[in-house]
Amino acid sequence: MLNIFILLALALVVWQLAVALRAMSRGAKGDPQQLLQALKRRVILSILIVAALFVMGALGLIEPHGLST
Repeated sequence: MLNIFILLALALVVWQLAVALRAMSRGAKGDPQQLLQALKRRVILSILIVAALFVMGALGLIEPHGLST
C-alpha cells in the first residue's frame, strides 16, 4: 500500500514536470502563470513526499536498509 502511494506521488511530480515543459516550450504564446503553477505544485509535492518518507520511517512503517558490502 505504501509503495503504491509513493509511486503515485512520484508520478504526479513527473506529470507536473511535463506540464511545465509544455508551458515552457510554447514560449511567448503560453501562459506564464501555468508554468509557475506547475512548478509550484511540483515543489510542494516533492516536499510532501520527503516529509511523508521521514514520518513513515519515524513511525516504523518503512525501514531503511543499508547496502551490503
